[in-house]
Amino acid sequence: MFTWFRHRAIDRELTQILDEHERVRSDASLIRDFLLQVLADNRDGVEKFSDEALADAAAIIDQVGPGAFYWMTDIAAQMVVLSEATLRGFSTNVSVELGASADADSIVELVVRLP
Repeated sequence: MFTWFRHRAIDRELTQILDEHERVRSDASLIRDFLLQVLADNRDGVEKFSDEALADAAAIIDQVGPGAFYWMTDIAAQMVVLSEATLRGFSTNVSVELGASADADSIVELVVRLP
């Protein structure tokens, strides 16, 4: 009987781990998709800080919490470091993997790898 309880506890713990992983993956997808939408809006000349964009950002922060803001800022910081390295003539993992024909969307896809 003790073995049955132990198996149930392990099953419950594994289910919680898998559920948490799926939640984190979903949150990461929301943030990545938002970043890609901001890039597309910028490329297409859409109004910056539009009500729709701000509402989308607020919804993500409400769902994910302050971690979303921190993560987006961290991604922006990584992109600045990549740009600085490129300007100084250093190769990065992004330039090696994507080459000279990389566009902003492919860079975000590479930098924001989902767990």
